[in-house]
Amino acid sequence: MILPINHTLIDYAGFALLGILIIEFAIEIYRGKVRSYNIFPVKGPSVAEGKTSAFIKALAEVVVYDILASAPLAECHTGAYYSKKPHTKRSAHLLFLYGFIMLILSTISGFIFDKWVTQSEFLPSYYLGPAGEAIELGLGTLGGLFVLIGFLMYWPSRFRGESNLRITGTDVFILLLVFTVLTGFVLEVAEIFFTYSVTVVFWIHISFVFLLFITMPYTKFSHALYQIIWNYYERYARRTGKQPKIPSGVS
Repeated sequence: MILPINHTLIDYAGFALLGILIIEFAIEIYRGKVRSYNIFPVKGPSVAEGKTSAFIKALAEVVVYDILASAPLAECHTGAYYSKKPHTKRSAHLLFLYGFIMLILSTISGFIFDKWVTQSEFLPSYYLGPAGEAIELGLGTLGGLFVLIGFLMYWPSRFRGESNLRITGTDVFILLLVFTVLTGFVLEVAEIFFTYSVTVVFWIHISFVFLLFITMPYTKFSHALYQIIWNYYERYARRTGKQPKIPSGVS
């Protein structure tokens, strides 16, 4: 694969983007996005356990229930259209979630285990062996398809039953993710059939990648991240004996 840019600049840009992201999230958290001391169990009775046991169990519940199963989405946005088809949004979000994870893994396998032949030409996933390129391409393609299928499920019904067609942080993240996937596919096609257009398509794709990551602290991605943290604190607090603000059974 040949890129229209020196690979050293790609490395520097990647580290710079990561640094900016860390700073942005740190600022948002400092402003009070995540305040563990103000998180109480939503239900009781609380069970007093040791801190180590509570930590392990709460973390396991968050990973399995909130992340891998994405169960909270079953109760998310139950108004209007989704109250009639409650599984539509959850299914779409699961596709977004696993598609995004596959794209990240594809990028990691392609660029962490690559071998640069020249300053701009490299062999993706070279150090993963003969199957390395197939793994990278397979993860990228499957992840991209998951995102596009999720979008086709989610977007046609996004504003159904709503009079205010307002674009939200959720929409921004999803649209940027979709455009990142689409331009990525176009870049793959250009590398094979339209090599003269690779430079233009590459910069368009990189622009969407940059926008996707640089806006993460302010879009739905941050809400999903903070929700996981809130859920962990809630479960941990419940297991260590912290009482809910409203006693169980009181409405």
